[in-house]
Amino acid sequence: MKTKIAIVTLSLLVLVAIALFVFMGVNRAPTGDTTTLQQVPHSFSQRFCVNGPGNGTVTDFALKNGINCFRTDIFLSSNEISSISNGTKKGAQYLGILDYNTVGAQPSGNGCVSGCNWTLADWNASVANAIRDYPDVNEWEIYNEPLASIFISGYDNGSALNYFNMIKGAYTIIKSKEPNSTVVCFGGAMMYPVQSAAADYQFYKAVWQYGASRYCDAISLHAYSLPYYDLNQSVYGNVTLGQLYNYTLFMYENMTGKPIWITETGITSNNWVQGLNMSQQKQASFLMQDFGLFASHPYVKRVYWFNLQGPASGNTPDYGLLNAGTLQPKPAFGAFLYFSRNSLS
Repeated sequence: MKTKIAIVTLSLLVLVAIALFVFMGVNRAPTGDTTTLQQVPHSFSQRFCVNGPGNGTVTDFALKNGINCFRTDIFLSSNEISSISNGTKKGAQYLGILDYNTVGAQPSGNGCVSGCNWTLADWNASVANAIRDYPDVNEWEIYNEPLASIFISGYDNGSALNYFNMIKGAYTIIKSKEPNSTVVCFGGAMMYPVQSAAADYQFYKAVWQYGASRYCDAISLHAYSLPYYDLNQSVYGNVTLGQLYNYTLFMYENMTGKPIWITETGITSNNWVQGLNMSQQKQASFLMQDFGLFASHPYVKRVYWFNLQGPASGNTPDYGLLNAGTLQPKPAFGAFLYFSRNSLS
């Protein structure tokens, strides 16, 4: 029975995705293209940033190369507070993620491990504490992938109404303390694969219908593509990865009318599982295409590469622009700097 239900659910999601694409084709064609290296302009209105600044040494390396905007989880711990404070004194600016880490929960792929029963009141109290403890942070993202099973815990249980209440509570607290701060909603709605993109869109559409527009200054999307590494590759029927990205951007811009921040995007530079066909050169080429596509949309205001530094182990996915330990730049780091240094933002 469970298998049949799963098949039916998957089929419905595919149908929803097709319907969304058909709707867009009938009503208004999305703009943008699968930008090639030759088509990339020489100046950009977007701001280009990175996830995971890591320790002070890594942050200093990034700052010396002109990278000064980072995205990081917010822990209510003295070590994290000190790290962010030291970074801001040197010129770093942070998008702080208010999520399970902030409330002290430990979700996992096998279910929540600890701190699992937090309530909306606990959430609001944790947000207030974060605003107090991080006075130099004025950009806040409301949770990280709240619909993803590996991050679900407590009040974030997959309910659109609950997530709306988390947005509303956090926005109200943040703006009461920092009226000029920026609140980023959706926590990274998925742009790929098609089934995930369709399911996320329906979830966030419900969130929006509860009235989230009053409590969001921007929305965030996540753009991953493994095992694909070229925007011209077909990922669903005759739909290319670049077309899927454009379609999804159009859906969210059309629904919300808010600035879009791509708070995570990237591909690995290593073949960490059998069957992948990645390399450092493909990672760099993909970054040029990927950032070029997002830069072609004026309503996309931020793009955050995931991740700044690679992992210490060679048996895990390496999204880093820098090699772990040595901080040796990969080719993708140079591609990133091209965008960062030519940003007009």
